[in-house]
Amino acid sequence: MLLSSFILASLVLVLLYLLLLHKDNISSIPLVSYRNLPVVGHLIPFLRDRRKFLMECHQRYGQCFTVKLLTQRITFVLSPFDWATVARNSSLYLPEHEFGIKVFDTGNSVIGFQQLNIEVHRYYTRYLKNRDRLQPIIVEFVLNLRKLMMHERMALKNSKNLSEWISTDLITFSHRMLFEPSSLALFGEINPLSIENDFRLFDQKIHYFNALLPSWIYSFFFRRELQTRFRLNNSWFSKIHPLHESDFIKHRADLLLDHPEWYSAQEFGGNQTAMMWASLANSTPALFWCLLYILRDTKALESIQQEIDMYLPSFSLDDDLSISLVSEWTTARLNSCVLLESAINETLRLVATPMVLRKCLHATDITLNDGRILHLKSNDAIALFSAIAHRDGNLFPGPDKFIFDRFVQKNADIVLGFMPFGMGKNICPGRYLARYEIKTCIALVLRHMEYKFIDMKTIPTEQKHRIGVGIAPPNENVPIWYRYKS
Repeated sequence: MLLSSFILASLVLVLLYLLLLHKDNISSIPLVSYRNLPVVGHLIPFLRDRRKFLMECHQRYGQCFTVKLLTQRITFVLSPFDWATVARNSSLYLPEHEFGIKVFDTGNSVIGFQQLNIEVHRYYTRYLKNRDRLQPIIVEFVLNLRKLMMHERMALKNSKNLSEWISTDLITFSHRMLFEPSSLALFGEINPLSIENDFRLFDQKIHYFNALLPSWIYSFFFRRELQTRFRLNNSWFSKIHPLHESDFIKHRADLLLDHPEWYSAQEFGGNQTAMMWASLANSTPALFWCLLYILRDTKALESIQQEIDMYLPSFSLDDDLSISLVSEWTTARLNSCVLLESAINETLRLVATPMVLRKCLHATDITLNDGRILHLKSNDAIALFSAIAHRDGNLFPGPDKFIFDRFVQKNADIVLGFMPFGMGKNICPGRYLARYEIKTCIALVLRHMEYKFIDMKTIPTEQKHRIGVGIAPPNENVPIWYRYKS
């Protein structure tokens, strides 16, 4: 009896000791049990439709919860009141190096990446966040887009088909408006059309590379995609510094080329491909969605048309007599188009689905706005997913409606709950350029084209596998007719 009592007392003491030892690891952040499978965790519902899965978790578990994807634990923080706290935590970092290697083959040198990253962020500030430095790129983009439209209009006029309606779909139209003009404005006199098919194939499959699967899986199952990436990366060697290359791209390329100990020729090509993808992959679907919402809203259309006529000089597509007016499409004039800016931001609120991912370098605690403490261990991951806040009626009344002037007289960068481009030091550096390009495209479409939608009401669904990457392309084609004005 005495021995049994001693053993029982010892067990109780051991259990109390273990509980005290691990009390700091007991978290008030729920681990999602919903749809949790052995070994793979939540991987299947997450890959199948991550927005639907995260919205279901939000309804069941609130603003903060942890999911498990294979061996990786990711804690999702959905409340915008906590985003700044996460962004400021110095123990969290964006795994850019891992993504760069897996997705674009940008180089294995950690030291080289760290040094390059410091310098490149200086270039971002100098060239992409500075209106005066952006101005030459914007003017070059307007010139290139005007040239593309002039050539098409002239060909139609010469064949006596200028009054005929042209059939296409809106995503193809958006791609055509951006792909060549934007590539030429940034990279200079390259031949974008020679790599267009490879770029589109790689872009369509990039979500597999974003998954950061083991290397052997890519070697066995994604040989075609690897070959496509190889061709893209090699395409940059024919002209290292093309004519009319932007200062940003030139100085960034020089930085890589000056350090062959860090980057091979192939890895230089990977960095160029990464930059091209970053400049186009989200801008093209963003233009698609902006055109879809704006062109089908009569009130928005009339108001924006008046604004464009007021602030942006008109030039001809028939000859070069008014070409000097292109230089007057300044960032200041584009900034004056506040209704167009608001309509673009409202579209981004409805469709942008960025997933801001950070990994934990050292164990850290994060105190949430509701008082709970989030305990993170080394290699844990934390993610912000703004798409849920974007549809929160408490933050945005009438959250499912397109209200084109919702953001008028508001600084979109500080609107609570609005995060289409990420946040913190890793916020998308090209967001200003993307907005200016989209504004330019919409302005020139309204000024020089007529258009008809086959279906004026249906909103297409998004490609589920691109949810979380930024702005997902549509899952269905939207047929349109267009023609140039006389």
